[in-house]
Amino acid sequence: MYKIKNITNKVFCDDSLKFLKKIPANSIDLVITDPPYNAGKIFDKVKEKKYFDIKFHKQWLKECDRVIKPDGQIYVFWWPKFLKEMLDIFEHRQILFWTKPFARMMKLTRRWENFTELILWKTYSDEFTFNPFHDIRNIDYFNDQPPFRGRYHVAQKPIPLIEQLIMASSNPKDIILDPFLGSGTTAVASQNLDRKFIGIEISERYIEISKKRLQQKPLL
Repeated sequence: MYKIKNITNKVFCDDSLKFLKKIPANSIDLVITDPPYNAGKIFDKVKEKKYFDIKFHKQWLKECDRVIKPDGQIYVFWWPKFLKEMLDIFEHRQILFWTKPFARMMKLTRRWENFTELILWKTYSDEFTFNPFHDIRNIDYFNDQPPFRGRYHVAQKPIPLIEQLIMASSNPKDIILDPFLGSGTTAVASQNLDRKFIGIEISERYIEISKKRLQQKPLL
């Protein structure tokens, strides 16, 4: 088992499930993560399996339940296609909708275009941090960076979006965990806001990108 002080403000190239099991119980204030949806997408030249693995999501969510503090919270970005499956295992408090005004236009002929992404929000008690730093509404109109231009990761989220979640649900020096760090946006947003962070990512390439982003001034 790791000592929490030895793993904060660091990013780790590891399997998320294995690493989560080594984080002390009741040590994390906030989890923000965008897990793999198993939609057949390609990340770092590795293609996801194209099926929904309910067992995998149960396992990592169970570990998040263990490591988070009693007054902690979790935000999970999620794909509408598998919403029912996720809600069967995730006792959410609320579903937020992130509107992406510059999402990539697709020529669809058999379904509606989707310009929103779901964010599932969970609290573990009624005594949770919530900072109404301005007019709190849904998570609307953060600029989704143009497809494949200026991105480090195909599923990268805008820093201001993650910063809003962090500001609303944590305080300075709190510990933010992202078990599926990708190219490091959660770590960058945490560092910008004087929070501690722990990032886990299985791709060595994305870990190197995360480290470089954390050293940039300003952080981008």
